[in-house]
Amino acid sequence: MKYAIRDCRNCDGLSDVAYPQCNACVKPTNDLDLVIFKNKLFTKQFNIKDDSYSISPFFVDCWISPIDGKIIKSYQIKDAQINILQDEERLQYVYSIKIPHLDKKLGELFKIYEKYEQGDFTEDLLRIWIKQQGILNYLLTDSLVQEININPPEFQSPFRVIHEEFDECTTNIYPSIDFLNYLSTYMKINTGRPLNKAQPQLDGELFVEDQRARVAAVIPPFSVHGMAYSIRRHRERPWTFPLFIQNKMLTPLSAGFLSFVINHGRALIVAGARGSGKTSFLGAMIPEILPKYRIITIEDTAELPVDSFKNIGYDLLSLKVRSALMAEGLEMSFDTGLRTSLRLGDSCLFVGEIRSTEAKVLYEAMRVGAMNNVVAGTIHADSPYGVFDRVVNDLQVPKGSFKVTDLVVIVRQIKNPTGLSSFRRIVKITEVLKDWEDEPKFLDLFVYNTKTDKLEPTDDFLKGKSQLIKTITETVTGFSTYDDVLNDIKLRGWAKEQTMLILGSNKDFLEATITMTTNLKFTQLFEELKPFESQKNMDEFQQKYVAALNEIRNTSIV
Repeated sequence: MKYAIRDCRNCDGLSDVAYPQCNACVKPTNDLDLVIFKNKLFTKQFNIKDDSYSISPFFVDCWISPIDGKIIKSYQIKDAQINILQDEERLQYVYSIKIPHLDKKLGELFKIYEKYEQGDFTEDLLRIWIKQQGILNYLLTDSLVQEININPPEFQSPFRVIHEEFDECTTNIYPSIDFLNYLSTYMKINTGRPLNKAQPQLDGELFVEDQRARVAAVIPPFSVHGMAYSIRRHRERPWTFPLFIQNKMLTPLSAGFLSFVINHGRALIVAGARGSGKTSFLGAMIPEILPKYRIITIEDTAELPVDSFKNIGYDLLSLKVRSALMAEGLEMSFDTGLRTSLRLGDSCLFVGEIRSTEAKVLYEAMRVGAMNNVVAGTIHADSPYGVFDRVVNDLQVPKGSFKVTDLVVIVRQIKNPTGLSSFRRIVKITEVLKDWEDEPKFLDLFVYNTKTDKLEPTDDFLKGKSQLIKTITETVTGFSTYDDVLNDIKLRGWAKEQTMLILGSNKDFLEATITMTTNLKFTQLFEELKPFESQKNMDEFQQKYVAALNEIRNTSIV
């Protein structure tokens, strides 16, 4: 895109020092798409194509265009008004933001600029827009915004957001060149990595107040038409199984099954496409682990909410390794980092994403028994066989080693018939069988039913065909038959359902702090009362568990 920038100090009478060509004498030529005039107080942007212009105060890093339409939803973020509008012609929603404090008169701008020159950032405007991240301070503190995308060409393409309730939305926000350059500089400084023609891609993290986001940047020549950014907002409070049950991603029974498997130290792979919820689900497994166990996480870009888990009492060691997209750097490579983690003692292991040579190391460790606790990781694939194909054919893990995978959990975005809305669901929980040589054998234990919108157990699971459950009956005391394990799973599912019924009216009671507490209470009562020894014990167990939930509801401060 072609554009011109003029720092005009004379045309508006704001300074005695005139730029050699002010906006009175600079005439846009036909080969320009955009002309930008800047002085110390504000910026004027002229769009040649549609003969429009906009004016922004000097401290603002974007252009916010007024927009009209049918308002579907309204809410406040800080001092800004958010309206979700419906664009009926384009069959899409528009995320419209209005920030009243940007409407400043000329005299007010002079006073704000004087403070800026003096280095006085006590003014909210200067603190937010100069010292902090400007428009991102609003977008990333909106808990309903999951992702922000900025596409080229510069200045002409509005921000796009992925909204929790309205899916993909365009916005009334357009980035300035200052914003685009600032973001690239911020990432280079914070990652210590280059972003240039030789390395036109960079992943990093962005922090806004207490909110963390993952940023991916691409520039020319890789991005043909200009700079582009994708900013994925992390949920700082971890997802939990009760929250996923409330959102219909899980059912109580499937949550009970996964909780049982996690507690008995099995190997799980969570698979799905980008944005399907793999990492969120990986993090939701952690509150199902008793805090007595040590946990190690390995990621190339930190996405798991490690600090939140530490704050609620988990013994967690977080390791950061070099991205597979980086040929070299100061950080430790993923496979070396994984080998190192295996020497750090017996721990539960969570691998952010399996995508390169580290897969061999992980499977070697699992195969020789280096892991006695749960091992879980994510991978890009859309089916159990797709996981096998990715691990064995792409990542060169021996077929025999793949057999140590116990379960594959497939997560997916499900769209409605028109494609205008979508939601995330676990669509399969599949067991990897062991009796095969060349082609893998799988057994579906839970399958998503599109008619009921539920993850339903299969007949194979209910009728005793799971080899995984049979193996657990042989290696864990207290289980004599398949039905013994099934009853344990059903009791866990019952506990999750009671949690929803008693605490679900307040989402705060489904967060990780309370989920860890309810799981500990379940384990404590199970040890104390041994509910499967008699019906009397079972009745007492259920009564005390329900009483504990009611006590949490009445007394807990989240």
